[in-house]
Amino acid sequence: MKKKFIIFYLIIILIVTIGLSQSLVDIAKRERERRKKIKKKVPVITNETVGKIKKGKGYGFIIGKSSGDGSFSNSEYSEIPEKQKYEEWGKKYKRLMAEIKAAEELFRKEKKELDDLIFRFKITNNPNEKFALPHEISKKEKEVAKLNERVKKLKKDLENFKERARREAIPPGYLR
Repeated sequence: MKKKFIIFYLIIILIVTIGLSQSLVDIAKRERERRKKIKKKVPVITNETVGKIKKGKGYGFIIGKSSGDGSFSNSEYSEIPEKQKYEEWGKKYKRLMAEIKAAEELFRKEKKELDDLIFRFKITNNPNEKFALPHEISKKEKEVAKLNERVKKLKKDLENFKERARREAIPPGYLR
């Protein structure tokens, strides 16, 4: 009985595998079509063309000359052309991180004050305080909610910032 089930499942798996498989020809056709749709042609850098590349085009960080025999010499090394740009991104990242840290710290402080107010409300026997504390708690809850939204917004801004930096080809090391 078990052998019949195993054979049955193996046959089903075999049929599904054969039915869903793609031929190599179909894959190659789709790849050719995809390449035709690409608008911007990207140059292929080889040992022969590396010396002909114009500086500042963003093909790499070390700019030098090809010696003609297939090797690359950086004896005429020039400084990274966009290093200042990278450092500016790094400074912006640090400012954003400092702002997030400050907002989180303020949120924690306000949350602790809210918790203290709630605790005072629960343990107090003074009728005047029992009457006044709910209003204070309500105001503090609104402040805490605003701060929580601010922290979330700043974290979303950080994600967007990292994505923009990635699109600008900023090396991740500058965002630390």
